[in-house]
Amino acid sequence: MVDSLCFQESKVLIGHSKAVVSCKFSPDDGRLVASASADGTAKIWDWDSGQCSTTLTGHAQGICDISWNATGNYICTASDDHTLKLWDVETGKCLKTLKGHTNYVFCCNFHPQGHLLASGSFDETLRVWDVRSGKCLREVPAHSDPVTAVDFNYDGTLILSCSLDGLIRIWDTDYGHCLKTMFDKDSPPVSSARFSPNGKYILSGSLDSTLRLWNCEKGRVVKRYKGHMNKQFCIFSSFCMHAADTPMIVTGSEDGSIHAYDLNKKKKVLHIQGRTGPEQDGTGHCDVVMALDTHPCKPVFVTGGHSKDPALRVWTRH
Repeated sequence: MVDSLCFQESKVLIGHSKAVVSCKFSPDDGRLVASASADGTAKIWDWDSGQCSTTLTGHAQGICDISWNATGNYICTASDDHTLKLWDVETGKCLKTLKGHTNYVFCCNFHPQGHLLASGSFDETLRVWDVRSGKCLREVPAHSDPVTAVDFNYDGTLILSCSLDGLIRIWDTDYGHCLKTMFDKDSPPVSSARFSPNGKYILSGSLDSTLRLWNCEKGRVVKRYKGHMNKQFCIFSSFCMHAADTPMIVTGSEDGSIHAYDLNKKKKVLHIQGRTGPEQDGTGHCDVVMALDTHPCKPVFVTGGHSKDPALRVWTRH
């Protein structure tokens, strides 16, 4: 297969000492990247210059996820130490520590208006928090296995959660009612999920090496994307609306490669192979590509590697 798109590695951001498990561009302008690592720190980078501006320290164990609020003023981190922390981006200070989960906090996301935060945990619950007070407003026994992702839709009226129990659920934000439960044949463990920008679809990743696009209203799969490897880890994938004539989906893979699919045709349009050498040799990842995010307005994406390759790599279209 000949790649339809050409992306090249433009920067390598080195600073974490253990796996990079989550990375997110700042909202709106995408000037910054926030990264979370199993080394217990989060970092804020100017990806264009390759410089780390801030290191956030305070968690007692590794960090599993990171999220920006809509204005880019604050960051939330979710940690194996059973807490979430809210950080001031400008000062790097921890503003609040959110306590309540009884096991690893695996995922977090801000409400579009920034006043609420959703989190999911290995304790199998979804929690909704008041950002200003730091108090838990609602605890929902959401799943029968660890919750692997949470996300708000574009207007914040809905929350999705997904789990290793094979289910994706949609919840009413205001009341915490479950509005819909979705699952595919054989119910493979769901390792990631997010709403599409218009909120009409959900993109999920499962431990059967398949990405699925779900119609929210109908509650069923409308497209499947295969070609990457995902059997063990929770790997991020993202919609990419600015890199080609048609929208595409970008995902990491357990063989160190990066894949992109045409959203509508399902055809693979990009395959960046991993490598086997040490970190300083050549381009690309030499371990599982777990973390990934796409720039909000440019043909750029960033990826993070597992323990043998704890670097972030920035990819730009050429």
